[in-house]
Amino acid sequence: MNISFIINVVLLLAIILLLLLYYNTYTRLNKIVKGQIHTVIEKEDDVEIGVEKKIEIGEGTVIMTVEERKGLIFFNDSQKFQMGELLRASAEPLGHGILGNSYKAMLNSGSTIVVKRLRDLKPFTKEEFEKIVNAIADMKHPNLLPLLAYYHSRDEKLMLYSFAGNGNLFSRLHDRGGNRAPFGWNSRLSVARGVARALVYLHLNHKFQNVVPHGNLRSSNVLFDENDAVLVSDFGLASLIAQPIAAQHMVVYKSPEYGYARKVTMQADVWSYGSLLIELLTGKVSINSAPQGTNGVDLCSWVHRAVREEWTAEIFDKEISGQKSALPGMLRLLQLAMRCIERFPEKRPEMREVMREVEKIQVPVITEDDDDVSGDRSLTDDSLSTSTSIIGDER
Repeated sequence: MNISFIINVVLLLAIILLLLLYYNTYTRLNKIVKGQIHTVIEKEDDVEIGVEKKIEIGEGTVIMTVEERKGLIFFNDSQKFQMGELLRASAEPLGHGILGNSYKAMLNSGSTIVVKRLRDLKPFTKEEFEKIVNAIADMKHPNLLPLLAYYHSRDEKLMLYSFAGNGNLFSRLHDRGGNRAPFGWNSRLSVARGVARALVYLHLNHKFQNVVPHGNLRSSNVLFDENDAVLVSDFGLASLIAQPIAAQHMVVYKSPEYGYARKVTMQADVWSYGSLLIELLTGKVSINSAPQGTNGVDLCSWVHRAVREEWTAEIFDKEISGQKSALPGMLRLLQLAMRCIERFPEKRPEMREVMREVEKIQVPVITEDDDDVSGDRSLTDDSLSTSTSIIGDER
């Protein structure tokens, strides 16, 4: 047999074998599991090898080293889990925020968390990023959504939060189809109290330099947990987001002072709170909270005109206007909201004063003249009527 023929056969078999190995490796590295946070790991004798791996989170793909994939940093030891468990978890898109997309991830342990993929950040070093995230995690209050963990690599930054299972204030106010439960005055007053307490705590305890403590208060960022407790989310993110993106999307940049002076102060949070109160009272979609594609109303201008032209009876949402015994409380909250949305920041009350005024509004006793509000959820009124000492250090 010709030696050259044998050599050619051996070379052909070697090429075929290499092609098969290449195809097998290529197939594994490009495997996509739809709807999952998924990682592909090459193995040799059950030992992880290689330096860089493809990680698929939602609809995006990034590259992480094996070492980077170990980098989940937790702030609460009771809820720790490995990055591998997160990467294997099934994920459901929740929406697109100012810092990127959010996903609801269901872990094998049965717990559910929210993963925020951060985009459009300021150009931070890892140490600067970690300092800000630690400051956010230090903000602990019964009415703030806690930050559980974060992840930092050169190409990917993640923030992990608890999942609030009962939706958000925007949906509760404005999604009125189906079997929606009534959202009466007592429940709305409880929301006003919970949000006020959260803002006071942030204003007294925040560590964000030259940044408004919340900066993006809107109804979609007021959440309800499984017990219907009020949780304010997205606080402190103004410290992370690039200025052009912040100015385009964050609520405080819609305040009057930014319009005429191109600056925002802590009082812009007070203005945002007043705008939220008007949304609670009127049931109208605020231009500050309207999702993309939805037409909102400039509620601050609208309510000024309504008061000036004495449309007061038409201001309140029909769902609560029938509660005659609650009318004095509604009027007091409206008057407070009007003070909060004053054009000039120095004329607005401080958040501590705002909270005290909200606390003074009594939950009414239902009378025979009231419309039926039996389905009104109390939103843990008992827990929200406790002492205001939970607001934190007064310094």
